Amino acid sequence: MSAFSRSSCPPRSRPSQRWRLRCLFSIGTGLVLATGALLGKVSRLYPVPQPIPNGNFGVDVDPVHDEGILGSGLIPSRLSVGRQPTLLQPGMISSRDAYVKVRSRRSPKFDSRSLHPLFRKYRYDMLAEMRAYAEGKTESLAEKEESSSATRQLSLTERAFRQADEFQGLLAEKDVTQASGAGGVTSYKGLLRADALWSLLRNTETKQPPEFVRRVRGADAGTSLDEYDAVICGGTLGIFAAMALKSKSPNLNIAVVERGELRGRDQDWNIARSELARIVEYGILSREELEEAIAIEFNPMRVGFKTPTEKGFSVDVQDVLNVGVSPKKLIESTKQRFLKAGGSIYEKVSIEGIDIAEKGVTVKCSSLAPEKDRTNLPGTFSLSARLIIDAMGGGSPLAKQARSGKKPDGVCIVVGSCARGDVFEEKNKEGGDLIYSFTPVVKVPTLADGETFMSKDGSTSSKPPPFSRNSSSEMQYFWEAFPASSGPTDRTTYMFAYLDTHPSRPSLQRMFQEYFKLLPEYQGWNGSVEELMDADRLQFTRMLFATFPSYADSPIQYPRSWDRITSIGDASGVQSPLSFGGFGALLRHLPRSVNGISDSLDKDLVDRDSLDSLSPYLPNLASTWMMQRSMSAPVTDDGNMMLDIFRPSLLAQSSQGPNLIASILANTFEQMLDLDKGKGDKLQPFLQDVVQPDGLLGSLASIVAKKPQSVPGIIRHVGPGPIAEWVKHVSFMLLYALGNSVLSERNLRDQISRALENDPKAVFKFNRLLEALEYGSGGDFESEPGRQPPSVRQE
Repeated sequence: MSAFSRSSCPPRSRPSQRWRLRCLFSIGTGLVLATGALLGKVSRLYPVPQPIPNGNFGVDVDPVHDEGILGSGLIPSRLSVGRQPTLLQPGMISSRDAYVKVRSRRSPKFDSRSLHPLFRKYRYDMLAEMRAYAEGKTESLAEKEESSSATRQLSLTERAFRQADEFQGLLAEKDVTQASGAGGVTSYKGLLRADALWSLLRNTETKQPPEFVRRVRGADAGTSLDEYDAVICGGTLGIFAAMALKSKSPNLNIAVVERGELRGRDQDWNIARSELARIVEYGILSREELEEAIAIEFNPMRVGFKTPTEKGFSVDVQDVLNVGVSPKKLIESTKQRFLKAGGSIYEKVSIEGIDIAEKGVTVKCSSLAPEKDRTNLPGTFSLSARLIIDAMGGGSPLAKQARSGKKPDGVCIVVGSCARGDVFEEKNKEGGDLIYSFTPVVKVPTLADGETFMSKDGSTSSKPPPFSRNSSSEMQYFWEAFPASSGPTDRTTYMFAYLDTHPSRPSLQRMFQEYFKLLPEYQGWNGSVEELMDADRLQFTRMLFATFPSYADSPIQYPRSWDRITSIGDASGVQSPLSFGGFGALLRHLPRSVNGISDSLDKDLVDRDSLDSLSPYLPNLASTWMMQRSMSAPVTDDGNMMLDIFRPSLLAQSSQGPNLIASILANTFEQMLDLDKGKGDKLQPFLQDVVQPDGLLGSLASIVAKKPQSVPGIIRHVGPGPIAEWVKHVSFMLLYALGNSVLSERNLRDQISRALENDPKAVFKFNRLLEALEYGSGGDFESEPGRQPPSVRQE
């Protein structure tokens, strides 16, 4: 074998597989670190604008080579520069709202001038602009955005709100000075806030609200600023109940707590004279003071439902919501009269909670007024009372806690406006509309075109929140209109609909788009809203919007441990799901509420068992839920097979489907009017939210007898469950009517009262039973004396 054979040569050294992997890993790691360092250096030097919540921008400033910026006053010299970025707050830079990010540099050898010329020029331009802004020579980016938004094309909704704000002399930031209550806030920001709350209600599961009412141990709930017989929470409508109680029992010491300033808004409240008479009857105002608050009175009011496939129904009625009162005058007169009678009013005071003890209840309050404006009132304080009366409306924190945050069973969504122009002059001469419909059921998207979303911090964006979706649902629109007291060419118009809280239901912004689209057809105009605004023939003076929740388990029932608490008005749930509630609902139940509360305080019956009789079951109120159901269109296309079976789409049915709701209402009202041969004695109570068994059952029986072919469609639309519930409530309404008729005999009432006279609580409950029988059967209705009968309108 050769000496130089391969086997005899020493083995050549070869790299192992592990060594190769180690080398490759080291090279790769080095490349990654080098690339990261380069990118990091570029990212630190390249001044990428950083978005700030309010729309301004920040820029990285090099503290080594940008000493001129630091020393120019753009960045305060007292600012210490560390390794972490520092975000300056608004107002720290030349009293402006610019934002600057200051970042430290690890190496003092860093030189921004070594950057690429393009980067260097961009950096120079940004810093030069910041210097100029600090010296007041240019606008900030936020100011530029605001000025550009003024010139961009506004949506019709935003344009109308801006015009109304200019008329009212309001800035969007000042809507806190507007009147309290539903419809009190009318700015565009208020609309976005209301829309955000409405979206949350539709799209998220409700949670148990924070504890607002507590039951505490001991006889007393603690020390307080003052003691009262009753404290009324919520003054816009609570002031009327307070004055009525004071008039009935002058020795009662009563206080009213109002979160804002206790004053009325500029828009008229419409009501009937028969209901308004209770203000004089219960000593709230004198007849002369009431007449001074009446701003306008007109007749007739139209009730109509147009259906393309049938003749429809249209009739003019008299003395229903035909009186417009000035809330500003009405509330101010009542307020001054209450103060003269010895009452107490706490304005700009927020109620933070209520503690119930054995011998009293305490309201925890905090003043919202600036310290300089307070008159002998601490920042936080408590008021103690024997009884708390909740008058804070449908959004009351007491009602939310009592219902455990339950979603409402129904909602009446309303949008509208007060406007003026020659286009209204002829319409105002014809009177107003109580309820009118001229369109069939339509499919409406959830969101408006170009919808704006408001977050919790008040910032706005065109990007919807994660839970929001743009779907669609079927809707039936109704309209209401009144001549306004502010001028012969001023008119208030509402568009509203009855619905549930399904996520597909439309936003308020979408409702406004529908409102502006349909308003010209409703009012009989030749041009569009934009064209009339451009021609100065239409000016919006006030925009209106609200969502009125309602619950099937109304009036509200409080937990058994809630002694010494009762409620009035919308907070008690006595409003019909078909109405807007508010002032009318309060006055309708004022006799029952005032008599019961006064009696409970006189006899010191403030335990839960006694107070529950102030909120009794009212079958005629409960029966209106089937009507609310029949007037609302279903949700479709959401994949719920059971919903499609028991409440199918109206648009997917025959030609009668889209007009079914209008047809149901037209037939019902027509038959109700025919029951008394056109006199209107059966129709009138129903139009004022007082349901009576003879009118309701008589009209439905006539429909079944005269138009039996319409019954299957009604049953399919309403559903078997609501119909079964309705039958139960109507049965109780008949029993209530019978009991009210029997116990209306004075002698029988007196005999029962004498038999119970040794038991004050039994007498108290008997009196409440009599009121429940009267109101629960519609026996409380008082017709306007000398009222003209309805007249059929030919259209």
